[in-house]
Amino acid sequence: MKSDDYVGKPSTPWQDAVESFLLSLGPIERAAFRAPASPDDCMAVLLATQRRKTKLTKILDLIRPAIDPLKRFESAIDVVVQVNAGIASPIWGPLKIVVTLSADHFRTLESIGMIVHRIISSLQRFSKYEELFENNGLVQDAIGALYCDYLDFCVRVTKFYSTSSFRTFFSSFDKDFQDVAKSIKLHSQNVDWAAHTAHIEETQREAEKAKVERRAHERGNIQRWLSPSTTDDDLHKHLSEYLPHSCDEILTSEELQTFISSDSTVRPHILALQGLPGSGKTTTAAFMIDHLKNKGFQVLYFFFKANDVEKRSLLQCARTILAQLLRSEERLYDLVEPLYRESGRVAADSQVEVLRALSAAFGSSKANRIFVVLDALDESSNSSEVLQWMTARHNSGGPQLRILTTSRPSQFLPRSSSSSRTMLRIESFENGSLKLYILDRVQRNPIIRDTGVGKKVADHVASAAEGVWLYARLMMDDIDRLPSVGQIQKQLNVLPTGFTELYTQIIRTTEAKFNPIELKLAQQLHLWVDTDDYLPNFLVLTDDRLGYGMLELIFQYANDGEPVHDPAQQAGRVSGPLIDVYNENVRSVDSQAYELDFIHYTAAQYLEESSGLPAAQLPLTLRPRRLRHLHRAVVAIWYFTECKQSEQLLLDLQQSEGTQTSSLLHYFEMAYGLWNALHLTEFPDIHDREEAAEAEVLLRKVSEYISTPACLRWVECAMIINYRGKFPHLLWNAVDAWSAAKSATTHQFAPYAAFSKARVTFSRNYTFVLATTGVGGGDAPLELMRTVRAEYPQDELSRALLLLGKRWQRLAFPSVGAIRTDHF
Repeated sequence: MKSDDYVGKPSTPWQDAVESFLLSLGPIERAAFRAPASPDDCMAVLLATQRRKTKLTKILDLIRPAIDPLKRFESAIDVVVQVNAGIASPIWGPLKIVVTLSADHFRTLESIGMIVHRIISSLQRFSKYEELFENNGLVQDAIGALYCDYLDFCVRVTKFYSTSSFRTFFSSFDKDFQDVAKSIKLHSQNVDWAAHTAHIEETQREAEKAKVERRAHERGNIQRWLSPSTTDDDLHKHLSEYLPHSCDEILTSEELQTFISSDSTVRPHILALQGLPGSGKTTTAAFMIDHLKNKGFQVLYFFFKANDVEKRSLLQCARTILAQLLRSEERLYDLVEPLYRESGRVAADSQVEVLRALSAAFGSSKANRIFVVLDALDESSNSSEVLQWMTARHNSGGPQLRILTTSRPSQFLPRSSSSSRTMLRIESFENGSLKLYILDRVQRNPIIRDTGVGKKVADHVASAAEGVWLYARLMMDDIDRLPSVGQIQKQLNVLPTGFTELYTQIIRTTEAKFNPIELKLAQQLHLWVDTDDYLPNFLVLTDDRLGYGMLELIFQYANDGEPVHDPAQQAGRVSGPLIDVYNENVRSVDSQAYELDFIHYTAAQYLEESSGLPAAQLPLTLRPRRLRHLHRAVVAIWYFTECKQSEQLLLDLQQSEGTQTSSLLHYFEMAYGLWNALHLTEFPDIHDREEAAEAEVLLRKVSEYISTPACLRWVECAMIINYRGKFPHLLWNAVDAWSAAKSATTHQFAPYAAFSKARVTFSRNYTFVLATTGVGGGDAPLELMRTVRAEYPQDELSRALLLLGKRWQRLAFPSVGAIRTDHF
């Protein structure tokens, strides 16, 4: 039907709803919805912002399969929507704006993808709905209602992120997702009825084809709902580290052979492989997964990881194993589909429900025996629950479960009954394969191959490694970096003991080749890489890794304010040996995907512990970590005074009064870099003049910043964001800074005492202004409020703080024009 055919026709209820949704938006957002857009435009936004490899891949996996179905959807409704609502691209216009708004929020992007796929599943009840839409009123109303759900969701996302970008870091979008998901479920019933009527006019073959396509799509939706971890990538990575014959002795052990071959239900069903950190447990687990698969067994597996939020819980483990089981036995989808349909959540986040579904799937499996491999069980956040579930699962019906776990030896690791569990220590096996590995590395080193020194290296490293593969690999890597036989012999005289000495020695060897700028880059990377060290838990962030945009900023600071070309590549050059940085194309798209991770659990542990070691024991790369709060604060000061990004951020906030669409993620990261320093309650003991001088410079910079109008860009950004969002967190931070500083004004280290006095003054005045012009005033200490109210300071900074509070007070209290003191 042509557009002229719709002109003058009375609108239907769903068409009126479309117009109503649009009118609920502001003029800027409404114009964005109506602007022309295409699938390429939406993908371009994703590729430009989602730079983490795992995150980008997941989002692309969600959006790409939906492109063609969405094109069909738009082709069916575009004329009606264009004529009645003026939306040039009914699907891609709204989608582009919501993807842009939520680009830094992975969970919301998942929600968008899931809503799209639920709508697509409903449409697949038809085989030719584009043609039916023009002529069948029932079909038109049913599809129109689904489009209203789509538009409703897009409007909700837009309002959620446009009204106050700040609140998106303190609350989630789950409730809105549930509301729209329920509406889609209801409208799908109408689609069923319309589809039944329409299918009378379609051939049986076309109807059956539509049914098959919809079933396949629903199964894909269930996988997306389970959102399994990237275990395939983990397996591929760990298998690449396997060396031929390195697992032969474990493979031929009596314990493992009994575990694999026995059909008896009285035999131990859990084989616990334990070993010291770096002894090759994860590589062994990957080898066993591959070995069992090649033997024709059904194998489910999960790699726990303590420093990865997506890989440390029983819930995520159960979701992943269930997803693998469903892919192995597709008939089991019918058991899980009712649970998926009843869920109004973006992801399957009820542990009770997922475990119940997994147990039901195991109970209905046709497999005679299933192997489950759980690596690094000790890195699980709830390992006792994992073991309890495994034991309970074995005692129920269904196939025989054989569970292989790996972990470090620990008295705290919960134990199941001895009758169901066999323990196996990696260290109990001969280290012949490890010695062969070291000899091979020696032969690949042109300096020492076929020499007496090479034999000496092999003997010394094998002895020092004590069966720990990671130690051997890192030690040989370090030896490969040495330029001469003499340096290698010198190294053998002081082989490190344990990972602390090993990491320290390797970093020193590595940084010896750095130029001054590379050393600064390395120091900044190791200061900021552990986001748990400075970001608060209440921020709704789905990632605990350093983001690409933040990497660009800290490297720009280290490079004297000039942007660094290809920061990910530079990070890879200066990150060893603690951190792996991956910088590669994702699935042949024109986007650089960035991935950063600690090479091993011991590396993350070493970085954390390094902050408490004496400066003399640390390599230059890690010495700033002793004063990490101050170093990060100084970077934040640069960001809020000299960086163009913060200048533009403030302009956007002023013009939009807090409703801007740009990301606030970097603001929060830098702001908490400052707050961490202002919240200091302890200061490290200074042992040498060099560190004392460094600390004095840092403390003076931060003191000057919070004592002069230089801090006003940061203050104004914070006020606009917090007042617009009506959140008291800014006030709480100021109060905490005041409380922390009060007790440190007489500290024995004079520069720190002076800094604390500056903190007291700034946080006291800042708290008073926030309490009297913003929200949460009742949380301000009465002692502080009485003191400041008696005589508010009249210096330039104090007057500016009060003026800013009065200027933006209307965002928190639109009906109040004057300063509020009624609470006090």
